[in-house]
Amino acid sequence: MRINSLVASPELKKEVATLSPEESHHLTRVLRIQSGQEIVLFDGEGHVAEAQVEIVSKRNVTARIIRRFFIPEPTVQIDLIQALPKPDRWNIVLQKAVELGAREIFPILTQHTLFRPNEKQQARWEKIVINAAQQCEVRWLPRLHSVQTLNNICSHLPRYDLVLIGSLYDGAKPLQTILKGKTPKSIALFIGPEGDFTEQEVQLAKNAGAIPVSFGKRILRTETAAIFGLSVLAYEFCSD
Repeated sequence: MRINSLVASPELKKEVATLSPEESHHLTRVLRIQSGQEIVLFDGEGHVAEAQVEIVSKRNVTARIIRRFFIPEPTVQIDLIQALPKPDRWNIVLQKAVELGAREIFPILTQHTLFRPNEKQQARWEKIVINAAQQCEVRWLPRLHSVQTLNNICSHLPRYDLVLIGSLYDGAKPLQTILKGKTPKSIALFIGPEGDFTEQEVQLAKNAGAIPVSFGKRILRTETAAIFGLSVLAYEFCSD
């Protein structure tokens, strides 16, 4: 298994990079890394380096950089705007959103949102995003925003070329039909909570430019809908 570690950007410019105490602890206590072992370092902004571990201690791991390279940013930005589900389902959404290439993730509160997070949970979510990026070799770390209201997020939608909202209401068109012939450079995908968006919330998003889309005849759970929608968008626009 190739080990990937997130490091601060300045460390990748040094001959010997020093990992954070938290990452050092994970490498030594969980992964049992050894001196001389090769690892991959990345900063979450496309800069990557192959390195060889030199010093291994409980709170300090250093690695000598062997080779540096750069991975360009994805040409199409796909952002996920997800109504907060229950914690176990949200953890899944975060992991899969990172794997499927979401660039920004916006958790939002809606009328049917039952879960209200605290600051400690936000910190835990950040760790889930980092761990998913390390495991899946995602070189551009997604930005996880703080929890926002639907009204607030709708005010920022004009910056996107295409805005989609998963909807179970009449008038929603098949996702694949909406995407046909389009070449957007930025996409926002709304996914509703357990119980879906209200009709008023869908209308609010429509007024801000969102297009209601259907994911098929089946009713998908909120985490499944997020995975399905992101998968289709990644297939259509990020196949490279």
